[in-house]
Amino acid sequence: MATAIAAEIGLPPALLIEQTMPYAAAGIALHAAFTCLKPRQLIIFSGLTLGTYVAFGV
Repeated sequence: MATAIAAEIGLPPALLIEQTMPYAAAGIALHAAFTCLKPRQLIIFSGLTLGTYVAFGV
């Protein structure tokens, strides 16, 4: 759990580095898959995470 939390905290700033930007696609796909599995519980979380990927990855 601590590793997942650290990754979620560290990933948005890491996306500012050009070499790590491809990982945004993997994160978006992962959150899309989770949303398909449990849409009601995860739509807000996945939406916020996707927003940070877009904000920091563009």
